[in-house]
Amino acid sequence: MPYRFLFIPLLSFNLLALSLNNPKDWIGITDQVMGGVSDLTISHSDGIFYMKGNVSTDNNGGFVRLSNRVAINSNDFKGIKFKAKGNNETYEIHVTLKGLKIPPWSYFSQGFDVKDEWQEYQIFFSDLERSSGFSAASMKARNIRDISIAGFGRDFSVDLAVKEISLIPN
Repeated sequence: MPYRFLFIPLLSFNLLALSLNNPKDWIGITDQVMGGVSDLTISHSDGIFYMKGNVSTDNNGGFVRLSNRVAINSNDFKGIKFKAKGNNETYEIHVTLKGLKIPPWSYFSQGFDVKDEWQEYQIFFSDLERSSGFSAASMKARNIRDISIAGFGRDFSVDLAVKEISLIPN
C-alpha cells in the first residue's frame, strides 16, 4: 500500500506577547562603567524585579539600568509592556540598536512615571525618541540589541519594582 502524506502548511502567528521575565536574562549596569558614582542593587523574587539605589550626576555620571540583551529575529513586535510601581519618580525605557552607532552609547528612549501602586505601561518602539547621535540601523524590532529600564539624568533615589515584562506583538 502506498504511503500518503498529508501536507499541512504551518503558519506562524504571534498571538501572544513574548515574555522577558527570566531573571537570568537581565543585568544591572551603572555609570560606574565610565567613572560615575551611581549605585544599583537588583533583586528578583516571585516574578518581580526590584531596582534600588541612587542616580548621581557627579563625575559625569547619571544612570542605572536593568538591561536585557534581547534576541528578536523578526519585526513581529511593536513595543514593550510591563507593570511597575515605585517612588513617584520618572524612569525611562532605553533601547539600543545593533550595528554602527555614533557615539557608541546612542540609544532611543521614552519616560514613564511610576506611582506607589502597580500600573501597566505600553511603550511602542515607534514612539521612542533618539537620545543623540546616529545609528545605521533603523528602529525596527529585529534591529534591537538591548532593552533597558533606566533611572537617568538627574540626582534621585531609585526604588522601582517591575513585573510581567513582555514584547507586544503586531
